[in-house]
Formats: sequence, structure tokens, C-alpha cells
Amino acid sequence: MLVVRRPGRRLLAGEGGVTRAPRSVLYVPASHERRLMSAARASPDLVIVDLEDGVAPGDKDAAREHVRQAVDRGILGERPWMLRVNTGPLGPPPADLTLVGYAHPPAVVLPKAEDPVHVGALAARFAEHGTATCLMIESARGVARARELAGAHPSVRMLVLGSADLRLSLGARADDARSWERHAMGEIVLAARMHGAAVIDSVYFHYRDDEGLRRHAAIGRDLGFDGKSCIHPAQIETIHGVYARAPEEIAWAERVLQAWRDGEGDTQGIVTVDGEMIEALHVTVARRILDEPT
Repeated sequence: MLVVRRPGRRLLAGEGGVTRAPRSVLYVPASHERRLMSAARASPDLVIVDLEDGVAPGDKDAAREHVRQAVDRGILGERPWMLRVNTGPLGPPPADLTLVGYAHPPAVVLPKAEDPVHVGALAARFAEHGTATCLMIESARGVARARELAGAHPSVRMLVLGSADLRLSLGARADDARSWERHAMGEIVLAARMHGAAVIDSVYFHYRDDEGLRRHAAIGRDLGFDGKSCIHPAQIETIHGVYARAPEEIAWAERVLQAWRDGEGDTQGIVTVDGEMIEALHVTVARRILDEPT
């Protein structure tokens, strides 16, 4: 298992080379055997193997069998992954829970999270087997309880926005500026930061619209999301580009750390960079930009 590091947050994400909160999270329907078997080659930071919305009701059993086969062949271990289970009034169906016990995914994704007590009980159950919990926030009730949900159990390590279901829940009209959902996006980011969880933006369904994806992703990035979900491998490169640090950010961070060292900032408490007064909090920001320990 791998502990994924992001400043102030720790996320159990699985086997592989990821060392920070994921920028790209690719949904792969477990009912599509070929896509499941090739998911590791798509190069997302994290894969969500989907048993829920991406799988037709009549294909659920076949999807579970595909996951078992992928686990047996060691394919899923090639890249950090999580398993999104189905949901219902009583929680995930027994067949999904049995599969969790068989597959031992690094994390289980609970869709349509709304009840902190229910989430806490499931997260505790998964944690007994070393499995973390990720929550999909995709309803008015889920947004209203986001802070309670994020704190329902210490093993809740990630929140993921589900915009499509949220818009249906709110009865909102979509727009390119994402005005209708910004209040919810902010609340989910706040909830994640309160409880040390990573936070991932929703998918952009127009997978051939690269410029639209870039604009959509930039809104989430600027609001504080760590990364973005995607439904097609072709979206990964654009998402990584949006979430990459700009050269001017990196240059500023390097100047800040150099000035802090040269000016004995730890002793003096303040230095000057580009005419700006730099305090310890700026140093923390600079180290985060450069992904250095704070």
C-alpha cells in the first residue's frame, strides 16, 4: 500500500508510483473487460474501477467477475486504484461487500454519501481490513453534510464531487462558468481541508472538447481541488496540464526559499522578495509549490 502525500493531507491510494494527491482520476466501468485490463496503461494518477453508474443493472455480476480476474492476474496492482461500489437504502449490496473482501482495494468509493453515521460504520468496517474510504458528494443533502461526512471516520481520505447527480438534486441549470455549483464546490473543499482529505473535481462529459475541459478544470483548480475525474484517457494529459504548477509559480517559490535561507528567516522571522514581505506562511506555500516537506 502507498501513502499519497499532499501538504497537510494523507491519502491511501494503492500500489504504484504516486507520491501526491492525484491530479487525474479515471473511471473505468468494470463491465468493460478490455478497458479494465488496459486501465493501467492509460497513465492516470488513480483509477476508479466502477461497479455503479457506469455498469448496466444486468451487467453487475459480470463486472464483479471481471474485477476478480483482474485482481488474480495482478493487473489492478499496476496502478493505484479504488473500487466504486453500488449503494442502496441498506448500503452496498452483499455481493459488492464480498468482492471488497476478496479484492482488498486500497480504497472503496461510496457513491451518493449523505448519512455520516452510515458512512462512519462502513468506513470503520473497511478500515479493519486496511482499506480507506472515498466519498462521492453528489446531492443537496450530501453537500449540506459534507463536513460531517468528511469527519465520519479517520479512514475517509478523499471527497469527490459528482456534478451530474448534484445538478439533478438541486434542479439547477448548467452554465460554462459553473456558477450553479460553485457554492457546493467551495463547501466540499472546506470539508476536505477540515479533515485532511484530498478533494477531486467532477468529470467533464464532452471528452472530445479539449478547450472546454481546460476551462472546466481550471475552475476547480482555482477553488482548491487537488485534481479532476475523467471518463476518457484522452482527457488525462489536459487535466495534468491544468493542474501543473506554472513556471512563474515555481520561480517565485525558489526565490522565496533562497531568500529565507540567505536572510536567516527562521531567526529574523521576515525577509523581502521582489518588494514583498515574506513570512513563515509564505515559506510554507513555497514548499507546497515545490512539493517539499513543510
